[in-house]
Amino acid sequence: MKVLKRFAHLMLAVSLVFCGILSFDVASVKAEGGLVINSVTISGDTVVVSASGGAASEDGMYHLIASAACQAAPMGDDIAQQSVGQTEFRVPLNKGLPNSLLYKKFTICVTLGGALAPVSNTMYILNPEACATVTPARMDNGIKGIFPEIDDAIANKNQVSTLGVNQVNLNVPISMIYRLGDYDHLVQKYNNLGIQVNMILLADKGAGPDYISPLSYKGMKKQSFFAFNASTPEALEKVGNAAATIASRYSGIGYGQVDNFIIGNEVNAWREWNYMKFDTYEQFMNEYCKAFRVMYNAIKGANGSANVYTCIDHQWAKPEASYYMSGKEFLIRFNQTISAEGNIDWRLAVHPNNYWLLAPKAWETSAKVTHDQSTPYVTMANLEVLTDYMSLPEMLSPTGAVRSVKIAELGYVSNKGEDIQAASVVFAYLVASNNSHIDGIVILREADNKIEIKQGIKCGLCDVKGNPKKAFSFYQNPLDPNIVAQASAIAGVDLNSLVVPR
Repeated sequence: MKVLKRFAHLMLAVSLVFCGILSFDVASVKAEGGLVINSVTISGDTVVVSASGGAASEDGMYHLIASAACQAAPMGDDIAQQSVGQTEFRVPLNKGLPNSLLYKKFTICVTLGGALAPVSNTMYILNPEACATVTPARMDNGIKGIFPEIDDAIANKNQVSTLGVNQVNLNVPISMIYRLGDYDHLVQKYNNLGIQVNMILLADKGAGPDYISPLSYKGMKKQSFFAFNASTPEALEKVGNAAATIASRYSGIGYGQVDNFIIGNEVNAWREWNYMKFDTYEQFMNEYCKAFRVMYNAIKGANGSANVYTCIDHQWAKPEASYYMSGKEFLIRFNQTISAEGNIDWRLAVHPNNYWLLAPKAWETSAKVTHDQSTPYVTMANLEVLTDYMSLPEMLSPTGAVRSVKIAELGYVSNKGEDIQAASVVFAYLVASNNSHIDGIVILREADNKIEIKQGIKCGLCDVKGNPKKAFSFYQNPLDPNIVAQASAIAGVDLNSLVVPR
């Protein structure tokens, strides 16, 4: 068994190296007079691959290779051929069938020395939403959100309704793929209250080897969440199908509606929340991006109006450490990796907590929280640093828009008193509501968590029994001038004066 494991790990490493070697830069392809794939789009039941340029082929044919995310052409299937000079391919999508192309990437090859060799860049389908089963109207009713308590003792109080929130988050370990019924009543409950649901998809311990990357196995005893399995075509198919199943179930038909999906939690803080044993950050990013791309296509192919997010924590421009990648570096690498194989409309989820999680005051800046791109941390006090970066030309969506940012987790402790917590919640909401790029602010959490209390953290708007704290009443109407005045009095400064609009 040990020999087999070693052999499997060796073959995985060879596969990863091979995938890294056979990559193409569009500019270099043009310079060499090769072919450039300009777009891969779905039209009806057909995938249309449009290219330009030219290249010689010994057999007089261009070959369209469809590869899994973990492969590099010419690995994959030779799905179509065109005479040299013909640069458009049309092939059946086959959605839902064993030979579906929804999760594939495409490369044009020619015959060279009797074997196929790639002569183009590689690109995934750019508009998977075009084959969506449904495209429901989104429940974009506002940005105010909460991480709700789902324990019946508190959940049955329906305080999310009293708070007047517009969004809630639900964590969904992928091992729950066979028990989605446990979420049905929650999604429907919030929908019936007019509340939008965001789901965070996580590779948990119970998911097993089908869904957890083999590069994560060594951390199984110590970690809680892992990298999704992108090591083989079969694994990617299962990961994609799981995402499609969840997105389809909650597409507004029968079981409720989920509008937003977040792939992983604080992925840049990989040791804690997306564990993988890797050699280089390039390897780490490639593995995450493969899984993200497949899950993106799967989700958008099931629900055409769903948004799909990557996720970082509050570490921004800190020097790289042995257990995390800075959020800024993660975004640079993520954007480059995704764009190299076809830009898509990914969004960003961020957790801009205070740089010290037990620090109670949301409005404070310091040497670690500054208003420039070199700031070690991004909090609500300098949130514009993040959205300014997302506004750079190279970070824009395929339509040229600034990608929306969801503050998907934000907690302030009441350890130093309920007044400061309440003022911090108000300040955070003021900042979010004055930044046009923010599509949600989800406060963590509705009630104190018993596990977090043992760690010295009390960030609920209610105590552990569900009794509201001062922050609860402040969060009901955080923009009310009277509430803002009370919060400013607590802070000792006009909170409005500290807000940087965007």
